[in-house]
Amino acid sequence: MTVGEWLVSVGVRHLVTMPDGPSPGAALTGPGSPHQIAAPDEACARLLATAAALDHGPGATWDGEVLTLLSASAVASPGAPAAAPTRVDPIPSPAALVAALEAARARGTAEIRLRLGFPLDSPVPVSAAAPAPTPAATATATATATATATESGTAAGAASEVVGSLLARDDAPLNPARAAADVAETLPANGIVLAEPGAAGLWVDHTVPTVGGEVRVAPAGGGVAVAGALLAWRQGRVGVAVVEQPPTGTAATLLELASDLDASLVVEVWGRRGGLRSAADHRERLAAALGAGGVRVIEVPVDFTATKLLIDAVGDAAAAQAR
Repeated sequence: MTVGEWLVSVGVRHLVTMPDGPSPGAALTGPGSPHQIAAPDEACARLLATAAALDHGPGATWDGEVLTLLSASAVASPGAPAAAPTRVDPIPSPAALVAALEAARARGTAEIRLRLGFPLDSPVPVSAAAPAPTPAATATATATATATATESGTAAGAASEVVGSLLARDDAPLNPARAAADVAETLPANGIVLAEPGAAGLWVDHTVPTVGGEVRVAPAGGGVAVAGALLAWRQGRVGVAVVEQPPTGTAATLLELASDLDASLVVEVWGRRGGLRSAADHRERLAAALGAGGVRVIEVPVDFTATKLLIDAVGDAAAAQAR
């Protein structure tokens, strides 16, 4: 097993290469290696790595010397001060890489930077497998499962009632439950909805699964949903990013990258603008965008007035997510 294959075994599905660094090239071309994607700049690389971590494995960037591994929680919220640079640990061998990642997981570290002193096609010791869950990770998983079970009871039932009461209303501006259901109903079986946190993400998270769709809500904004839609295309899937502001800055750069790659993805901007007249019009416009391929941006008029009802139903966690 090579280092690249071992990275896949611990959940690294994409390796984002940095603009000024060499590509791993032939070192990561085997069927068991991470998919490579070249980022146009460092900010985009970080967003792509964070989006990759939404699939419940580490996101990774590579600049030719330093391997950076991120959890989904490592991205900063928009407007937040930049985090202090993390230290770079020298890693002399594949065995040391395995040990470093196991130690980081035990500490619950959200970001680690490792300077590798060996090529990515180096063999990993036969004894190295995917790191077993550490006590800290097991405790975290248990707490998460307990919280999820609690929400799936009373809170989830109350949320379902709020969502269900809105689905029959199809006039524009759309209510957010109807808009989210439209997306889920229009996507093909291999589709996924990616949303940034906020009111739109809250509604997507509580509506799409009830319709039968798959959803990821990023822990912070800044284009993570757009990056996730691009990575979904790289996996042969169909991704729709739901955001509340038109893509600008780094998010716009990611759309330019998607166009350069001839990727197919859709970004829906839920706000006050858009010429859609009904839910049926919304579904028709989205289906046309998905069928046409390429990069498409659709403005969807959405009235978020009912968000307080959903927050009241789900509780404080939802209030934090909707901010």
